[in-house]
Amino acid sequence: MTIPDLPPDTALFLDLDGTLLDIAPRHDLVWVAPELPEVLTSLRTSLGGALAIVSGRPLHDIVSFMPIDGLCAAAEHGARILLPDGVIEEDTGGLIWRDDWIARIKAALPRWPGAFLEEKTVGLVIHFRQAPVYAAEIEAFMRALIVQAEGEAELLPALMAFEIRRRGVGKGHVVRRLMRVSPFQGRIPIFIGDDVTDEEGMEAAEEFGGYGLHVARVFGGEPAQVRAWLAAQAVHLRAVPPSEG
Repeated sequence: MTIPDLPPDTALFLDLDGTLLDIAPRHDLVWVAPELPEVLTSLRTSLGGALAIVSGRPLHDIVSFMPIDGLCAAAEHGARILLPDGVIEEDTGGLIWRDDWIARIKAALPRWPGAFLEEKTVGLVIHFRQAPVYAAEIEAFMRALIVQAEGEAELLPALMAFEIRRRGVGKGHVVRRLMRVSPFQGRIPIFIGDDVTDEEGMEAAEEFGGYGLHVARVFGGEPAQVRAWLAAQAVHLRAVPPSEG
């Protein structure tokens, strides 16, 4: 498909892993294209600040990968949101068993060679990219683990991972929250992502008259194509006459 140029009244929501960053064997081994922060800074400026990174990663990962002044970011699927005014909103309730779950997961990990645990500020993830044969067993273990937290926690199947997160958060929640505040309010939201978690954000964008761009369906599954398109859009938006901005 031909992707339309971003209009100057866009509110741009960008997933991180698998969208801006190539998938790595481990979450801590990702490579950030050197030009990417500059491209995003240009886009953010042209869009009046209405650009947000929306990721399952912890907030410290996002801001270290993207050292952009005034960056708006949502971490851990919206459990922590860095708002445009610099305030951090947190939704950390409901996971009172987290420490017990972590201990039980650590005890079980030797059963699944190659799988590993990522502890986030709020939630937690078992990655099995290097142990796909154990996917069903890991999923069953994780579902049994959170039975005691029914209604408060949920298991989120992600790309070669299973994540426990606070029920009620999500990337759709992030879009709806940010679209109520300046500079996002009144703009056309466009959400770019690659995973099942990003579908929530795309659906929320549609609620506000926007749309989603799925990496697999639109960019051939290649974050490099996303980066190239965003770089072209940065040039395009810088060339838009002020009267059209």
